[in-house]
Amino acid sequence: MAVNRQLQLVAEMEQRKEDKLAADYGQAQQDLAEQSERLDILQTHKKDYIDNVLAEGKQGVVSQQMMRFQSFISQLDKACSQQQNKVHTANKVVEQRRALWLNQQRKRKAIEALLDKQKQQAIAFEQKQEQKMFDEFAIQQFVRRKLA
Repeated sequence: MAVNRQLQLVAEMEQRKEDKLAADYGQAQQDLAEQSERLDILQTHKKDYIDNVLAEGKQGVVSQQMMRFQSFISQLDKACSQQQNKVHTANKVVEQRRALWLNQQRKRKAIEALLDKQKQQAIAFEQKQEQKMFDEFAIQQFVRRKLA
């Protein structure tokens, strides 16, 4: 069956596409985890820095030191905000790649279902032909016995 072989090749090609999309999805998940970890590190660093400033502030701080503290905290806020944007973007990429992977998975499964249906039809056809052959053989045996 030429159609079966062609469809089998298409199914294999779709499986390779699905595998690549699954790998892309996995890579996106890994990137999201890395971006989230960087954000956590920045936020922890900011909290620790503020705690240190507050502890030092109890002992008295000159205005120049306070301005440096505020400037650095402002830089940390900006870095946290930028990293939050990266996390948000990475999360969108994860969702997009997941959708592409699931869509490809559905496509592959549909082709495999069609292949299975064709295989079942071929088996049924072969069984029917086999039964026909047995029936003809039985009829010939019956006729030979009657004529003998």
